[in-house]
Amino acid sequence: MQSAADSRSFTETVAYPAEIVGDQEIEVTAKSSGTATVSRLFLGSRVGAGSLLVRIDDTGSNQSIGESGFKNTDVQQSQLSVEQAEKQLKLAKKFYKDLKDQFDSEKKNPAGPQTVTKAQKDNAKGAVDLAELQLENANLGYEGSLDDHLITSPIGGYVTQKLIETGDSISVGQPLFKISKTTNVKVRFFVDEKQLSSISEGLEVKLNDNDGNAIPLKVRNISPQADSVTKRFLIEAYPKTPNLESLLSGTIVSVSLSIEKTPSESGALILPLSAINIGQNENYIFIAESGKTKKLNIDVVSVSGETADIKADIPSDAKIIIEGSKLVRDGQEINIAQ
Repeated sequence: MQSAADSRSFTETVAYPAEIVGDQEIEVTAKSSGTATVSRLFLGSRVGAGSLLVRIDDTGSNQSIGESGFKNTDVQQSQLSVEQAEKQLKLAKKFYKDLKDQFDSEKKNPAGPQTVTKAQKDNAKGAVDLAELQLENANLGYEGSLDDHLITSPIGGYVTQKLIETGDSISVGQPLFKISKTTNVKVRFFVDEKQLSSISEGLEVKLNDNDGNAIPLKVRNISPQADSVTKRFLIEAYPKTPNLESLLSGTIVSVSLSIEKTPSESGALILPLSAINIGQNENYIFIAESGKTKKLNIDVVSVSGETADIKADIPSDAKIIIEGSKLVRDGQEINIAQ
């Protein structure tokens, strides 16, 4: 039972499915198309920054394997460009050295024939500089081509999602892995628009893990926009005690929070639906009066979730029967527990 005065508000505990994720989580996507050869990773595998995740190459073609170990034409062409640039630089350096040696030798003997001019020497040095730049660009192109086909982890952490297997066909932009730093974790859940107004930054919620433990969290981030599909809003909450080993990234849990609801109209009461009897011709509740139940007709203003706003001519100290109101009848004797 509760008094009418205490029915001016109602505290409702709401539970939501939630997921534990790393505070920093990266989705790794494909930068090239081909066929995947996946390194020996599984969910929960520890990876370091720069660790190889996926090798993407061409298969089923007659293309021979290049020195880099790839059949892919782009990779082989990039490697060939580097080799050609190295040869050009070697020739340019040799030509410049020979020309410079000849120029220096003739300068020491001004009376002899002068077959090499300073302009020729400077042009040969310019050719060396150009060849070095071309080699640098060729190396950058080769490294970029390899980077597109050797997919590595940008951060150190744990594999929380593995979305491909060896032999799968890969397209550009396709999600491959999710890597999560699990040193610190957060909990993500979604709420609808009606419940969003009851949630604010700093609000304490409870995580209920699979072992029955209640772990306190604090809401830190509230999405200002609803998800385009579900029309629900993302909430992120963090443990009040960081680095909890019991919170493993990728685990599905539930989050509960207490929401205080007030009547939508002044003078109305808010009650759980379990306390209200709704009939075809009348709506009523039971109150306790002089050791007996008393039926009291009410007007239902609105219903929201598991509660309803009602209006009734009822004293503020009247005791409203909340539990078991569907099992009693008018005038029935009852014992009120103290």
